[in-house]
Amino acid sequence: MKAPEILSPAGSFEALKAAVENGADAVYLGGKEFNARKGAVNFDRDELKAACEYAHLKGVNIYVTVNILLSDREMEEAGNFIDFLYSIGVDGIIVQDLGLGFFIKKNFKEMELHASTQMTIHNLESARVLKEMNFDRIVLARELSLDDIKEIKRNTGLKVETFVHGALCFCYSGQCLMSSFIGARSGNRGQCAQPCRLPYTIVDKEARPLTRKLHFLSPRDLNMIEYLPRLIEAGIDSFKIEGRLKRPEYVAQVTALYRKAVDSFFENPEKFKIEFEDKKRLAQIFNRDFTTGYYFKNPGSELMSIDCPRNKGIFLGKVTGFNPKSGMTQILLEDTLRVGDGVDFRGDDSFGYTVTRFFANNKEAKEAGAGTLIEIKTKKSLPKGTPVYKTSDITLIEQLKETYRNLKLEKKIPVDIEVAIKKGSPMQIKVVDEDGNISTQKADFITEKAEKKPLEQRELREQIDRLGNTVFKLRKFTARIDDDVMVPFSVINELRRRAIEDIEQQRIKAHIKLTPPGNWKENLKNVYDFEKETAHPYTGLKFSVRVNSPEAAKAAIFAGAEIIYYGGEDLSVTFSSYKESYESAKNNGRKFYLVFPRIIKNDKMKLLSSLLGELKKNGVKGVLAGNLGVLNEAKERGFETVADFSLNVFNSLSLNLLETLGANRVVLSTELTLSQIKQMKSRVEKECIVQGKIPLMISEHNLIKSNVKKGEEVFGLKDRIGKVFPVKVDENGRTHIYNCDELCMINYLDQISQSEISVAQLYLTDETPERVHYVVSAYVKAANKAQEIDESEITPDFTHGHYFRGVL
Repeated sequence: MKAPEILSPAGSFEALKAAVENGADAVYLGGKEFNARKGAVNFDRDELKAACEYAHLKGVNIYVTVNILLSDREMEEAGNFIDFLYSIGVDGIIVQDLGLGFFIKKNFKEMELHASTQMTIHNLESARVLKEMNFDRIVLARELSLDDIKEIKRNTGLKVETFVHGALCFCYSGQCLMSSFIGARSGNRGQCAQPCRLPYTIVDKEARPLTRKLHFLSPRDLNMIEYLPRLIEAGIDSFKIEGRLKRPEYVAQVTALYRKAVDSFFENPEKFKIEFEDKKRLAQIFNRDFTTGYYFKNPGSELMSIDCPRNKGIFLGKVTGFNPKSGMTQILLEDTLRVGDGVDFRGDDSFGYTVTRFFANNKEAKEAGAGTLIEIKTKKSLPKGTPVYKTSDITLIEQLKETYRNLKLEKKIPVDIEVAIKKGSPMQIKVVDEDGNISTQKADFITEKAEKKPLEQRELREQIDRLGNTVFKLRKFTARIDDDVMVPFSVINELRRRAIEDIEQQRIKAHIKLTPPGNWKENLKNVYDFEKETAHPYTGLKFSVRVNSPEAAKAAIFAGAEIIYYGGEDLSVTFSSYKESYESAKNNGRKFYLVFPRIIKNDKMKLLSSLLGELKKNGVKGVLAGNLGVLNEAKERGFETVADFSLNVFNSLSLNLLETLGANRVVLSTELTLSQIKQMKSRVEKECIVQGKIPLMISEHNLIKSNVKKGEEVFGLKDRIGKVFPVKVDENGRTHIYNCDELCMINYLDQISQSEISVAQLYLTDETPERVHYVVSAYVKAANKAQEIDESEITPDFTHGHYFRGVL
């Protein structure tokens, strides 16, 4: 059984040191360019080089996140960045963008390539596609069960990385557009504003509240430390700790405890146990309550932390009284409190601060233990029984800082040193490190007979062991010394220094790639030049309509739609009702595509072959694929396939890659501007959604079942400014959240055509047949310039999405 890699986050150089010094096997971090945590301090190029040298000297790998979607204009700059990372010996690059991944493997052959969790890889067939593309590792979707993970690992042989600790997203990573459409801060571009941590009210169709205002989209933090044996036995290659936005002390604590846990399991599996104090330290450093996520089951309401989206800390005590004269609150402690700790008073109006002063036994105190009644100043009177939590422990923080700031505690690499000193010959030293690197050095000085005091072995060892300012420590020392010889200490020290520096360089250079990069600039230029010559000929704008009822499909056909996408997230409903819509489309000369859900896990993917067989038998020729697995399976069965917007195509490289993977047409990312779309040249048709309520989130969590009484009809989530986001739960219990405003581009069809968009999609699922007919007819008339259209007549609350403003 192989020990998994402990993979820690670093949003700053100090966090990198915290990870390395506390036992990380690898660290993931981002540069100032192209990474999904723009809010972290991150690393400039000099710091990246220094980070690699620091980590590699200590035997730790560095993975760099380039995990955002890239536009065509950014691709050359991204190439320059990858070239730099290749040159400094980065051990792996984590990507979200399919086109960038293809580009890296083509031009930087030795670079290890990791598929980010932002790729939403959640089934075996999708993983197999990435294996064919030569990806080395997959960071799987956090919504997978341990059985799903085992199946993917067993059947691909790819390295598998999963999250084991830290913050969770409500939505499948890579599928969240909430931050993007609310405030143009895209999670796919590293600018997530974390709308899942905001308060909402669940409301009915009249926007009447069904609940009080709570943090319904805020999950607890993942904590798998007690279940590591099961994850190890499942064959997971890398245990990933989330937290590039967290402080170095958090990185130090979580890394150290997971290192300790993994090591203790391999030392004695039968006696594996996490001590109470270790659990407490994990909770103290940061928690929103803990969950095991989806590893073992869907946890339902136990996944969420709806009452508090921030650090909950650990329980400190309860308010027992308030003195209005002094403004002092009395608290009976159930844990230790010190000046400098952070406290949080929980109630209807929670607040917190850092303790600067408190009293115990009528005296000012610096520290008080459990059972002590203390008095502390608060900004207002608090009800008796108000719970108080310690959100920061000053002593723990100082202890953790010591682990990466105190040079005496620095992680050292053991070396074996052998010295040979023979009269009449130069002194020789041989240094061997734990990785088998060897440095043999000879002195220029010829060993002489001692005139007075001969060199003793004890003195020699003392000089050789002077490794204090290096990353090494002496493990084994061997010396062969002739009797009655003399070598100056300066010679010994110089020889030791040369050997150690040589070993240092060997450790750093071991990560430098031997194969030079390809001529990526020329290759990139050829890609775009080639595309211009062989781009799909533009023949004008057609309309597609996405519906999920036979009546709506007929309405779309009779209103003039040329392409029908039938179905949605309810696969069984789609397959029980598609035939009527297919016959209507066929009889009226319209193209028909069956829509498969974006998320189809392993169990449902096993039905895919028979479902595709049924479609084939009944004459259906087209499939709209929401994930790589469906795309590949449909291609293998000879279907005409369209890649859905959920595949996040943002540039020409990704667009043309999907053509090689089987797509005949691609629905582009909804975060692109018309200008960016116009720059994209492709051998396949480009399609864009121009009308409808865009899906913003898809989650395994059943929002309605967990929070609303059975029988109450939920319409949506109401935010702080009164906007209501429609909510639907599908047959699998997944929650789908849609934009509050409806995308409407009816007055910009000329610009859409000028961007060489071949198909304009009207996303009209769950609409009545009457509205479908009205909207489709309006677009057909607008395209034919038959009449002027007032957008507010199409929908009172409309948006132009990102077509003009774009995203950060």
